[in-house]
Amino acid sequence: MRIRVCDDDVEMAEEWVDEIKKIVSGDFDVSRMENATEEVSQLLNRKLEVEEKNNPLAQAAEFDQIDILVVDYDLVHLDKNGGRTTGEGIAKLARTYSNCGAIVVMNQFKGPQFDLGMRGHLDSHADVNVDADLIGFQALWGNVPATGEFNPTTWIPIPCLLVAARDLAKSLVSQGLDAPVAPALGLDEAAVAELSDTAFGFLSSEAQTAEELATVTVRNFLDRSLDEKTMGCMTHNAEELLFNFAAFRIIKWLDRAVLRPMDVLIDSSHLIDRLPFLIDHEKVDVGDPTKWAVAAANPTELLRWDTLEKYHNAAASSALGRTVFDWYRIALDEQVDELQDKYLEKQPVRFYLAEDTSRFVAKEGLTRYRADFHNFGDRRAIEKLDTVTYGPLRRMRFG
Repeated sequence: MRIRVCDDDVEMAEEWVDEIKKIVSGDFDVSRMENATEEVSQLLNRKLEVEEKNNPLAQAAEFDQIDILVVDYDLVHLDKNGGRTTGEGIAKLARTYSNCGAIVVMNQFKGPQFDLGMRGHLDSHADVNVDADLIGFQALWGNVPATGEFNPTTWIPIPCLLVAARDLAKSLVSQGLDAPVAPALGLDEAAVAELSDTAFGFLSSEAQTAEELATVTVRNFLDRSLDEKTMGCMTHNAEELLFNFAAFRIIKWLDRAVLRPMDVLIDSSHLIDRLPFLIDHEKVDVGDPTKWAVAAANPTELLRWDTLEKYHNAAASSALGRTVFDWYRIALDEQVDELQDKYLEKQPVRFYLAEDTSRFVAKEGLTRYRADFHNFGDRRAIEKLDTVTYGPLRRMRFG
């Protein structure tokens, strides 16, 4: 797997390379992008070819061979004319005009390392926006046990994200540009009806009802995301770039706007935070909070799979790189309500999910806050680590 770090400050880029190498295995090829100026110029040449209605892939580009691109936002001189180029600009060029894999932009959004709003930055063409000081955190690069280190529930390990997007791109290729987006992700009309205005609007600016949004195709989404000239040229000359673009952008939408609010989909950790009785008490010592995170990581083995299997959303799970369920259906299940009533009668031991460490702790060890989804699931909690910055701090007062 090829990881390339792009920055005009050689010393800083090499530091980031070293930080990443400490975390990933020897199977990863990690290095600084030494010829970044020339390669960015090649992307600009591809852009010009598209404007001339020519095949952009006639211009070779190293970005096609990069699996994970790590780029600093504040690039200064990466074009031949000495003009300023931002990491977001590189991300947009690479996502639109190459087959580049996952893109990480560092230091774009100045502020806290943990965003209490939890919305992320949906409009950025980066798949991951992160503070540079966090680039060497193990949880950013792989699934790790919840030990109390910084390990946000919102992080999808970058290699997992890459595999999920590549798989989705292949699936979209097999279905074609006129395949509806929502069904490809396991979202039926009932699921779409629960989406927020933000989620609705990102997928389509024209759909007015859930029925209409459920029929929005990959082509419709690309028409909204790309200008007419780019869409027309690539449809005829570089369709593979369109599917690559669509896969990464759709997954970011699915994660930020559909999963995180927890109105439509829910992952294992948040599910047992809401409904702890779904842990299989015959297999898990529920008096030990460390076992709750273990159960969340092994849902088919350690959760009540007999109850949950029918709610498992396989398509969305594949796209997100984690097991997720249809919350909008679970919430209507009378059997689940009965299980909850029986559970509450027993006055059980209770632990709660910390969004900044992904582990379960007692209520006394948590700081409550409210996320920015304006829904039932806004009330969240953190352990509030001394080594991490949090914000906006007003959200803790809301909690």
